[in-house]
Amino acid sequence: MNTSFNPAAKQEFAAAAGWYADQAGSLRATDFRNEVLRSLKLIAEHPNLGSPAGSKTRSLVVHRYPYSVIYRIEENSLRVLAIANHSRRPGYWAGRW
Repeated sequence: MNTSFNPAAKQEFAAAAGWYADQAGSLRATDFRNEVLRSLKLIAEHPNLGSPAGSKTRSLVVHRYPYSVIYRIEENSLRVLAIANHSRRPGYWAGRW
């Protein structure tokens, strides 16, 4: 399954990994990245794994981190709309495609 990121989701992913690198070190940042990538692999293998999160959108919590992958399945493609921190306003990503 092809995976693509909304530009804002890509920026959120990089910013979160950068925050972990600054605050907790490079090993923690690498672990965060690996957990997000693991979540993306799970979604690609099992597209309905996440919980419904709005119109044709699903959400999967990233293991051990306060983030969720917000995504949409379009034909045979995984579209990541957000790497959403749980402390942000819910649904802030709703207008993204």
